[in-house]
Amino acid sequence: MGPALRVPGLRLEGKDAVGRSVEYHRPSSLAEACELLHQLGDAAIPLAGGTDVVVDLRRGTKAPKHLVSLADLSALRGISLSDGALTVGALVTPTQLETSQEVASTRPEFLDAVGVFGTPQVRNRATVGGNLCTAASCADLSPLLLVLNARVTVATPTGSREVPLEEFFGDHRSTVLEPGHLVSAVSVPSRAPGEGAAYEAFGLRAANSITVAGAAAYLRMEEGLCTGARVALGAVSPCPLLVPGVEEVLVGTEAGDPNLERAALAAADAAEPLSDIRGTAAHRRELVERLTVRAFQVARGRAQ
Repeated sequence: MGPALRVPGLRLEGKDAVGRSVEYHRPSSLAEACELLHQLGDAAIPLAGGTDVVVDLRRGTKAPKHLVSLADLSALRGISLSDGALTVGALVTPTQLETSQEVASTRPEFLDAVGVFGTPQVRNRATVGGNLCTAASCADLSPLLLVLNARVTVATPTGSREVPLEEFFGDHRSTVLEPGHLVSAVSVPSRAPGEGAAYEAFGLRAANSITVAGAAAYLRMEEGLCTGARVALGAVSPCPLLVPGVEEVLVGTEAGDPNLERAALAAADAAEPLSDIRGTAAHRRELVERLTVRAFQVARGRAQ
């Protein structure tokens, strides 16, 4: 982007990295941002941390006529607790999740996902809302939020509504959002006694690695028996995938390793992996099985 685009203001003009004209808007409120995006329609895209959008602009894979910056929407930057339920603003960064006392005291499993999230520079810049809205299959936060029964708050020009995260994703890199709609927050229910969750991922490098396969697991234990279980997968389907049928395998058992392995087989069967430069479909399916067992074992320990 040219220097002019970095100057704060309501509306500026400039050119993108490949020379196309683009107008930059910087609304001062959520309502103004929604109305502006609604009016501009498909010609505009919101700009939060920019870790995906700026790359797309430089590559020329996106060519919006308008960029609507969310930088001044301070209401989207908070992390709060209410009766144990955790609410994270859409502009909260992974680094802020990592250092939040509210997160550490209620949902330590978030640190599993943040720990494999890009580089420190990316974690400082990316946003929770942006990570969800790209709907990337390999996103690390999405599987974990799915097993935690997270809900997304969607702001629109006429108000706001809550959407269960499992209903938020469409097909590959698509969501239920329409022009003028913005994710303002994501919320996770309070953690009950006997609940535990974890996320495990495999990448080709120790740092700054795109996830080849990821698995999040949730267990609820009461008097030594499993009363609830969920698994969600990343990087092995067109969008983050909540695996069906896992409760049928585990509920009523002690969630011992043999039963966890059966649940992991169900997860591997549900996966829809593709082969690419980072791994074959067969390798990804094998990874899903192993990562799911590992995630369940950690979740079981946290459920004690």
